[in-house]
Amino acid sequence: MQILFLNVLNHMNLEQHYFEQDSSSYPLLRKIAHSLINEIITIASKKLKKRTSELIVLDVGCGYGFYSEELSKKVKKVIAVEPYIKAFNVARKRTKANLIFYNCKIEDFKTNTKFDLILSLTTLEHMPDAYASFKRIFSLLENHGIIYLTAPNKFWPLEPHYKLPFLSYLPLPLANLYLRGTGKGNSYEDSSYSKSYFGILNLLRKFPCSYTFQLPNPSSPYIGMGTKNPVYHIIKNIGIFLIWHFPLLWIFSKGFIIVIQKNEIENKNNNKLFATK
Repeated sequence: MQILFLNVLNHMNLEQHYFEQDSSSYPLLRKIAHSLINEIITIASKKLKKRTSELIVLDVGCGYGFYSEELSKKVKKVIAVEPYIKAFNVARKRTKANLIFYNCKIEDFKTNTKFDLILSLTTLEHMPDAYASFKRIFSLLENHGIIYLTAPNKFWPLEPHYKLPFLSYLPLPLANLYLRGTGKGNSYEDSSYSKSYFGILNLLRKFPCSYTFQLPNPSSPYIGMGTKNPVYHIIKNIGIFLIWHFPLLWIFSKGFIIVIQKNEIENKNNNKLFATK
């Protein structure tokens, strides 16, 4: 999933050992993309006063382009940006009339187009300056347009990229030592910008928007990347049930799904911190 991809610091080729994937995983990624895009389109169709076939969409940090390609089958136009050259070189092979890829950071992306829907799927943890990144994202969004954001929780015990316990808890120098000690890499810098529940709230409150923390459908294949481990499924279902009934447990969630809608005039009292299905 796009949790494997990143925004590159100042276009530096930072270590990304977690990124490389065997092509045998592509069928699963396609299935996951199909499921997630259908859910996103369903949400967008309820919130936007446009037909799905008329939507113009931006995919920020598109990775291999699976999500962009799936979107292009349903909407008018998709523009996708990906700063990591290896991912971009794979994604751009999917280019077609209504699907265009650019190799750049979102802050450097130049266009006069305004977008109805913007995807930011597990890219937040790769943004060195999240405020600058989202300032640019909001500037590209139509009034009342939608951002669909997913992000890992900084304080989930098992770090999602390197699968190391408590890696994201550590200051970068200690995280780098930990990573080197395990032999999984030399630098954690490229994935070190994840935020907690309150960190994400603090970021979103700087922009004119309303937002809803969204609970996933437990049966969706993108939850857990299609794993069939029965223990995982039990924990997942219990977690979703508890957050539904006790919204403050978002603090301990593995990750976040947030639907953000841009306001013409900032309305700080229109934010829903409650889990929704």
